[in-house]
Amino acid sequence: MDDLVDEIQHLSVSVALTYDIWNACSKQDYLSVTRHYLDSYLEDTKGIFGFRPMDFAHTVETSSIALFVARNISQDGGYFFHQRCACHIINLIVHAGLKQVSDQIDRIRDTISWICSSNPRFSEFKRHCKLNGLKPRRFQTNMPVRLNSTYLMLQNCLEYDTTIICFYNMKLAETGQLSPKILTTNDWYVAKIFVQFLKIFYNATVTLSGVYYPTSSQTIHQIVEMSELLNNYREDEHLGAAVVVMETKLKKYWANIPLLYALSAIVDPRVKLSGLEVLLEFIGINLSIDYSEQITDIRTKLFEIFRIYESRFGNIDIPQSTRPETEPKQTSWSLLKRRKKDSKYLEAQFDVVEDNEEFDLLLWWKTYTYKYPVLSHLARDILVIPVSTESLEQAFSTSGRIIEPRRNSLSPEMVEVLTCLWDWEHAKKRLQNLTVDKELILNFDNLYIDDPSGSGQGQN
Repeated sequence: MDDLVDEIQHLSVSVALTYDIWNACSKQDYLSVTRHYLDSYLEDTKGIFGFRPMDFAHTVETSSIALFVARNISQDGGYFFHQRCACHIINLIVHAGLKQVSDQIDRIRDTISWICSSNPRFSEFKRHCKLNGLKPRRFQTNMPVRLNSTYLMLQNCLEYDTTIICFYNMKLAETGQLSPKILTTNDWYVAKIFVQFLKIFYNATVTLSGVYYPTSSQTIHQIVEMSELLNNYREDEHLGAAVVVMETKLKKYWANIPLLYALSAIVDPRVKLSGLEVLLEFIGINLSIDYSEQITDIRTKLFEIFRIYESRFGNIDIPQSTRPETEPKQTSWSLLKRRKKDSKYLEAQFDVVEDNEEFDLLLWWKTYTYKYPVLSHLARDILVIPVSTESLEQAFSTSGRIIEPRRNSLSPEMVEVLTCLWDWEHAKKRLQNLTVDKELILNFDNLYIDDPSGSGQGQN
């Protein structure tokens, strides 16, 4: 730990901290703090800084926050000191919509749960699958608190909709129980459309919970996609009510675009200030928001922050030796020239592929550091700030294995040691992007009956 603290103290860049709270099965709450910074090679680096038990009360509002620890942050005005977790906001938006279609989703979840809860029933369902040319499989129900599990549940059972309807309603008819439990084609229609909704939000959470690339520069683009989706389905007969509450929730958090999202988009050479204005105008049209004042405010704050960085990195280190009489004049012109270099960024045209998903933004700024010396420092400090704490769930997943019921006797100190060592080893190998969602996907996918590795394998 001493080496870690020493490393951070000697960094020439800023450090972002994220923290999240996890509940152990022993009813003990743990606070996980993760550091994010760019190393000397300008590679995004992260690692758990601490994993400690909590002995104080906390709320949802304080459980998922990103902090930006800058040099002399009080002098910076605290522009990025506190950021809400973007993925948690997305979950809130989706859950607001799910409440409007909960009857349909609940009927589907209850149906597949009922089919798979009895071996005789499931054996009969397998025969129906084969008669319809489908590969027999079990279905995993969702965890209502997790957006991704609902998406995966619906995605995996939509192919079997007709077979499930016929089989389930046939069995209900045999028992004389039809309404209101009967499953209809309208339930599946609503589910299919809502899966399209969930896919957009699911992809957004995957993108914004990334580890080894800047996520803040992606957030505006994800909001564009979400706003367009809501606008397209606003008048839909079945999802109109869901769209209204989802749009209200989105506006609650993002009607005022966080400065971090805006500046991160500006330092992307494919976007810059002019591109940000286009994107905000598009979002504004979709959500009926006037962003003109915000754009003016963003421009003002951009130059305010730039002046702070210019005061730190814009000076030229002149050797303390005998200087010619004209040197002050030469120095002043050199300073002006350097400032012009940075200011020209907003007007410059760059040879970059705008829709190239493999574009390495950090590498681009590493290449252009000499051309834009001050702005490159600003860009690196902004881009290192994550917009989500979702990647911390990986630490919680690991700790779940450590603090399982039979190991509750582990001391908090040992829990922290095991968690941090696991994370640091994965950091060295750059394997921290192996998130728990991959395990979740496998849990839903590996349920085909004839798959030897599937968790649904068994004799029925």
